[in-house]
Amino acid sequence: MHGRRASSSKDEKAKLEKVKELIPLVNHLIKKKNEKSYDKEYIETTSVILRRCPYLQTLWNFRREYFESMQNGNAPVGEVGKGDEEADCPKNPLPEELKILMKNENTMVEEILSKFNKCNELWFHKLWIIKFCLKNDLMDFSDLMNELEFCKIGFYKDDRNYHCWNYRSYIIACVHICVKRGKQGEAHRGEGSSDERDPPSAELGNQFDVHKSNYELSKTLIERNFSNFSAWFLKYTIRESLICTENELDLITNAIFTDPFDQSLWEFYRWFLFQKGNDKEEIFFTLLQNNCIYFFFQNLIKVNLSKSKCYDDNGREITGEWGQHLVALNNPQDSFESYVYCFKLTDEHILLNGQPTYLKFCIFYYKYNLYEPEEVHYEKNVLSDLMVCHDYLVEEDKYEHNFVYLIDFRKFSQNEHFKILLDYDRHRGADPKMDSNSSCVSPFTPLYKYINRSNILLNTAKHINFASLILELEKINELLLLESNCKFALFTKFEMLRRLEQFDELFHLLELLKQVDSIRVEYYKDLETELRIQ
Repeated sequence: MHGRRASSSKDEKAKLEKVKELIPLVNHLIKKKNEKSYDKEYIETTSVILRRCPYLQTLWNFRREYFESMQNGNAPVGEVGKGDEEADCPKNPLPEELKILMKNENTMVEEILSKFNKCNELWFHKLWIIKFCLKNDLMDFSDLMNELEFCKIGFYKDDRNYHCWNYRSYIIACVHICVKRGKQGEAHRGEGSSDERDPPSAELGNQFDVHKSNYELSKTLIERNFSNFSAWFLKYTIRESLICTENELDLITNAIFTDPFDQSLWEFYRWFLFQKGNDKEEIFFTLLQNNCIYFFFQNLIKVNLSKSKCYDDNGREITGEWGQHLVALNNPQDSFESYVYCFKLTDEHILLNGQPTYLKFCIFYYKYNLYEPEEVHYEKNVLSDLMVCHDYLVEEDKYEHNFVYLIDFRKFSQNEHFKILLDYDRHRGADPKMDSNSSCVSPFTPLYKYINRSNILLNTAKHINFASLILELEKINELLLLESNCKFALFTKFEMLRRLEQFDELFHLLELLKQVDSIRVEYYKDLETELRIQ
């Protein structure tokens, strides 16, 4: 099946006999584990078994308990994994002794991984080793760099091994924690604490650039095999200063022309054209009614109302009450993010008196932003257990960002989006004098829903203008002359034409997509209906 020969019955029987031999021994070790008997002899036996069958999670747990007991002084100290030395009497091991033991453990895991590179239990145990060493100061920055190099070598063998990709993301998190711990630890305990112990490692930590590391790895892997979605995805997080737009477009175009039916290439191509750089939130428009200011965001986000503030033109804080209104049509499942936010001034006459001429709002909001990995609080949100014994690492709120928004009341009606609201209000035939008891949000909910969806659909990347989009469209047309039934090329062309407002070809493209991608006919029908309404 799937081009592989079926295993012979003799081989299967031989493997089964070997497994049967291990069963009594494994049961004996499980019994010793339950008795918390951490003799070196039993730990050595687990090494032998796990080298042959690493999928026994209970035996890995046994080894982890052994090392934790050793750290607490309840287990004998010896060279576990070697098999030749005699166990010492129980004692508190010196840091260097424990460091050697953990290094041997990590080496053993890497040796087994060379044969079982997709074993969950192995990768979990390897990550546990790293976290155990970091918590007990048994590892420095150079060791984490070695782990990144191990991942790189693993990608050369299997560039789609998601276990290895996941493990590398945790190591990157550990790198951030290690650097932050060194900086804050020095400030907390005084000069010459941890960095003085290992100056080369501290200097290496200060020089490490995660963006450059990701860029070099993605470049290397894509050059080896461009059909690698993980390597393309790694480019999503790279700092813009490292990216040359022209070179990136040439790279992805060459890959697409080589294999136009590889979906991972088109996913990155569309992101690079339509989304890259648009990771900051903006307020689309504001409304003022009954001494209350309403904020309509371009995208759905969650604002931290407890931290957001309002100031006048002299820098004095304006007192008021923050509130939120659910946008039901935007969010049928009542998600906490679908809100229009408002600020009601405590002093009802402050705006009527003509003072202040403008208000400044400092708005804090939550959003996971993968384009700024240095803003992710790894200790709290990724590796929370590494906070143990490091109470000075006080974390901020999860994935929080902020921006400043100014409202100049002398130009309030000149807001670039204000005409949309006037036209919409005139089209509805609504009375401009709204009922004081009605919600200011309700009449504009359908409009806000349309604006929100249009903003998502019609965005272009920060570095892409219409001229460059036309050049890319010419490349797609050239490709379609060679591969007229490539649904990925047709859909990308459809997205380009929407942004260029070349509506004449759109309906024809949708008919072609219905033919070549029959599974998604209903989706294309919905797009067609939406276009006709617009």
